[in-house]
Amino acid sequence: MKKLLASVVLAAMVLGLAAGCEDDTDEKAKELTFVNQSAYVVQVIPLTIEWGAFALAPGDRQKLKDIDNPDFRFEPESLVQEGINSEERYVVFVNALPSEGE
Repeated sequence: MKKLLASVVLAAMVLGLAAGCEDDTDEKAKELTFVNQSAYVVQVIPLTIEWGAFALAPGDRQKLKDIDNPDFRFEPESLVQEGINSEERYVVFVNALPSEGE
């Protein structure tokens, strides 16, 4: 009887650890980070109602959690662009390159 009880307790502990690891991974997968390395204030506007719009001053960072849909747009598009270090869930804004006509 003691062996059976010990086995059940051990199995529950192993399952609890495995579930805890999955939760951390799922949580990280739903993080969305914006970094403003430009010289301008950037307005970040979501394309869904899952999260709200916000402004990022130069040098600011905003981290959002539990975001399923990372789709967004930003302004001012003529002065700011996404940098080469941007990924789907880690977005870096930098000054836009000047147009050829400027």
